[in-house]
Amino acid sequence: MHNRFAYHYKLSRKARRDGAFLSALRLAAGGVLAAYLAWLILFPGLSGSFGRWVERGLWAAFGAASFLLPLFILNAMLHAMRTQMRAGWITLGAGSSLVLVSAASLLAMLGGALPPAWLPAGGAIGGATGQAVHAALSRWVGGAGSFMVSVAAFIAASQVATRIRWGKVASGLADILAQDYKEWMRSRQELEAWKKACAAGAGAAAGPRPVKAPETVALLPPDPTRPSAGGRPEAAPRSPKAAGKACAAGAGAAGTLPDIGLLNPPARDPAGGLPTEAELSKASQDLAQTLANFGIEAAVTGISPGPVITRFEVSPAPGVKVSSIVALENDIALAMRARGIRMIAPIPGKAAVGIEIPNARPVLVTLRQILASDAVTAQSPLLTFAVGLTADGAPLAADLAAMPHLLVAGATGSGKSVLIHSLILSILLRAGPDQVKFLLIDPKRLELTFYEGIPHLFDPTVPAESVQVVTDAKTASRSLNAMVKVMEKRYEKFQAHNARHIEGFNAQAAKLGLPKEPHIVIVIDELADLMLVSRDAVEDSIQRLAQMARAVGIHLVLATQRPSVDVITGVIKANLPSRVALQVTSKVDSRVIMDCVGAEALQGRGDLLYLAAGAQKPVRCQGAFVSEDETRKVVEYLRSTGRPDYPPLDTMPKPAEADLKSFGVEPLEFRDALRLVLERRRVSQDLLKSQFGSSARATNLLSLLEVKAMIHKHEGTNPWVINYDAITAYLSANFPDAAARNS
Repeated sequence: MHNRFAYHYKLSRKARRDGAFLSALRLAAGGVLAAYLAWLILFPGLSGSFGRWVERGLWAAFGAASFLLPLFILNAMLHAMRTQMRAGWITLGAGSSLVLVSAASLLAMLGGALPPAWLPAGGAIGGATGQAVHAALSRWVGGAGSFMVSVAAFIAASQVATRIRWGKVASGLADILAQDYKEWMRSRQELEAWKKACAAGAGAAAGPRPVKAPETVALLPPDPTRPSAGGRPEAAPRSPKAAGKACAAGAGAAGTLPDIGLLNPPARDPAGGLPTEAELSKASQDLAQTLANFGIEAAVTGISPGPVITRFEVSPAPGVKVSSIVALENDIALAMRARGIRMIAPIPGKAAVGIEIPNARPVLVTLRQILASDAVTAQSPLLTFAVGLTADGAPLAADLAAMPHLLVAGATGSGKSVLIHSLILSILLRAGPDQVKFLLIDPKRLELTFYEGIPHLFDPTVPAESVQVVTDAKTASRSLNAMVKVMEKRYEKFQAHNARHIEGFNAQAAKLGLPKEPHIVIVIDELADLMLVSRDAVEDSIQRLAQMARAVGIHLVLATQRPSVDVITGVIKANLPSRVALQVTSKVDSRVIMDCVGAEALQGRGDLLYLAAGAQKPVRCQGAFVSEDETRKVVEYLRSTGRPDYPPLDTMPKPAEADLKSFGVEPLEFRDALRLVLERRRVSQDLLKSQFGSSARATNLLSLLEVKAMIHKHEGTNPWVINYDAITAYLSANFPDAAARNS
C-alpha cells in the first residue's frame, strides 16, 4: 500500500514537471510567433516569399489593423502566465477579435476621409473586413453612428481583452487634472490678494508707522501627561513678562524686536480638544478586542493623547511576534474607524508597539503656544525655532545652529509653507538684524515675498538698499555661488583671529572692538525649480555650503514639494541629516526624505515627522500654525524699525558689468568668452557656439563684443578684427585673476 502511494506520488510530480515544461514551451512559441509576425508585417521585403504572402493576406483582410496582431499574441502570453492556461480563453479571443474588427472599421472610415494621394497603393487602410463592417454600419446607423459604434466597441473590447479598466484610468486622470486646477486657482487667489494688499499699502502714508503690539496675554501651554476633563491639557499659569523672554533672548538694541503679543493666542474652541477619558477608554477596549479577534494576545499598557493623534502602547504577550501586529494595520484602521493609522514597531526604549490613531477633533497648535512654552524660553540660542507639539502633547523646539541645516519636504497642501513661516518668525522674534540675516529664495513668488523690506534681508550680490527676496532661478544660482565666496572669506577672517567658530570670533570681536559677524540663514522654498533651471551650479553650491558653512554661521533650510531622487539627491541628503517630512503620497517618497516609511500615513495640515541629526527614528509632531495676518503684523513692525543694512561685499557685480544683463550674458560667461578669444587669437560664431552650446548665446556674445569695441569688421571683409588691448584692459579691470592667467 505504501509503495503504491509512492508510485502515484512520483507520477504526480512527473506530471507537474511535464506541465511546467509544456507551459514554458507554449510561452516560448508564442514569443517567437509574435516576433516573427511583427517582423514580416514591418519588413515584408526581408521576409521571403512566404512572409510577403502572409503580409499581403493580412493587409488585404485587415489593413493597418494587422499591426495589432503581435500585440494580441503578447497579451495572450501574459494571460497564460496569469491564469496558468486554465480559463478565460474564449473571452480573450472574442475581445481581441472585436478590437481587430473595430480598429479596421475605424481605419476604413479614416481612409474614406483622406485624399487619395495619401493612401497606400491598395487604396484601403482598413482592409476588406474594415470596409465591409464600415459599409454595413453606415447603412444601419449612418456615418456618425458607425463612428460611435466602432469607438465604443474598440474601448469595450480592449477592456475585455487586456482587463484594463479604462473608467478607472480616466477617473484617475480627471482627479489629477482637478487637483492641479484647484492648486492653480488657489495660487491665483493668493496672488490677487497679495496684489490688493500691496496696492492698499501703496496708498498709505509714505513714512512707515510702527505697529502697536497688542498686550501680551498669559498663555497656558499644555501638560502632556494629564488631560483635563474638558479634553484640553491642564497648564501652569505664565505671566506675559515670562512669555516675552522668548523674544528677548540675545536681543540687540532695545525696542527692535517684535513682541510675542503680535501672534494669536491659542483658540479656545469648545468643540475641539483632546479625547475625553471615556473616549480613550472605549478606544483602548476596541483596540484590544480587535487584536483578540485575530488571535493576538496583547494588552494596551499606555495612552498618550496628542493634539492630532493619540498613541496607544500595545505590549504583546511572550511569544507574539511584532510583525503579526504590524500586518494588521489596515484591519485595525477599519475596526477603529480611522482615516489611517501609523505603527511604531517597537517604540524606542519600550517593550511595546506604538499605534497612532487620528483624533476625531484635532486641536489647532499656534506658534505663540510653542514660543511661550518652557521648551523655547529655556533655550538661549538665537536660531531656536518652534517645531510643534509631539504626539504626547509636549512642546518641541530645535536649534538650527546645532542641526546645522534642515530639509523640509512634503506634498502640496501638507503644511510645508506654514512650517517655513513659523521657522522664520521664530527667529525674527528672538534676533535682531545685526545678529541674523536671511537670504530668502522663493521661485514661486508667493510665500516668502511677505518679508520684503525687513531689516534682516541679505543678498551678497546686491547692495543693502536694493536687496529683495530672490524670485528668479538664475539670480538664485548667482546668490548661492556668492554665498560660497562669503563663506570662504569668513574662513580667512576666522583663521586670522584663530577662531574655530562664529561664537568664538564674535567673542574676540567684542573684546577688540571689531564688528561682529551675523548668522546667515538661507531659505529656499522650492528647491525643485532651482534644480530644473541650473542643476549643477545649485547642487555644487548647496554641497559646499552644507559641508563647510556651519562653523562660519551660515545655515541652509531647503524645502520642496517634489520629494524625488532627482531633486533630493544623494549629495544633498548626505549633508542634511536633520529633516522634516510632511504628508506624502507614497512610501517611496517617504523613504526618499527620511530613509524610512511613515510619512505616507500622516494626516496633513501640519502633521509631520521630525528627524534630528543623529536620531535613530523620527518624532511625530503637529506643526505650529501661523496665519497670514500674524505674519503681516510682525513684518510691518520690523519694517517700521529700519531698512536692510550691511556693508558692500566683494561678491557684488562691478559697475562695468551692469550692461551685460541687457544682452542676457552672465559676467563669468563673458569672462570665459574673452579668455577664449585671447587663447585662440580668433573669434567667430561657430567658435563661441562650440564652447557655450547655443547659437543664441554665441550671437549675444558677438553683439556684446562688438558694442564694447573689442571686435569690428572692415567694410567688404569677412573675418573679425580683434582689439586685444581692449580685451586685456577689460579683464584687468574686472577679472584680474583671468588677466594674469592669460598674460
